[in-house]
Amino acid sequence: MSARFFTTRRFFSLQPHQRPTKWQQYKPYIVTYTTVGVCCSGYAYNLYADDQIQKGLRKRGKYWHRSFIDKHLIFTRDNYNAGRWWTLVTYSFMHPSLFHLAVNMFAFTSFGPMAIGIFGVRSVAGIWLGGSVSGMYFSMLGDDYKNKQANSGRSWLITEIGGRPLPPRAERASGTTQHVGSSASLLGIVTAVACRIPRQSVYFIPIPKAIPIYGAIGGFAVFSAIAYAQELVPFMGHSGHLGGMAFGMAYYVLALRKKRFSRR
Repeated sequence: MSARFFTTRRFFSLQPHQRPTKWQQYKPYIVTYTTVGVCCSGYAYNLYADDQIQKGLRKRGKYWHRSFIDKHLIFTRDNYNAGRWWTLVTYSFMHPSLFHLAVNMFAFTSFGPMAIGIFGVRSVAGIWLGGSVSGMYFSMLGDDYKNKQANSGRSWLITEIGGRPLPPRAERASGTTQHVGSSASLLGIVTAVACRIPRQSVYFIPIPKAIPIYGAIGGFAVFSAIAYAQELVPFMGHSGHLGGMAFGMAYYVLALRKKRFSRR
């Protein structure tokens, strides 16, 4: 089923002879691509700040744009402790690389219109914001737990396979470790969609065949849990991904499961 199917079928209060207006029909796409534009703007601003550093352009003795991004748009534990709580959300619109941006925006353009068509703009916005916050709290809890395990000398990590040692693990997170990306928010949205239409078939990279969406999101949750425990693919925020999925499921169960979606 295409996203357009859900865009038109979302208005359950419509009578059979009624048709949605043009605005109601295209609103999911307008909202989705506006969000994509915001994320692309954040990436472009990040590139601009780095370019100012390369050119040595300072303002009042410092690189103002880089400083603004690091303090007000990117989440770090130091920012959180300093009271810059809004970085719990703003980090979800920032991406460090074009590949990271492209993957996340491809996922959002694939599922965003469908999710908005099913739940509406306000609910999807709530999942995005809540998934962002939940994902970051899960990341902080995960980092604290890993640091505690490292300090105590106890760990679940597999250090060798077949008698051969594995490569060194990633460095432990610190107060200046930067967190960026919309993955937690997007996984929250996809999880809510999976709860609503679990048997909907989707293509999930790198699987070449369409599989039920509940299998895709469930498999990714298992992968994230194992990868977090064993510190596999360390550049990915596995605990944050789990936090986003947990919020998406909780939001659906508590706020959306029994809701009759009306034409708004």
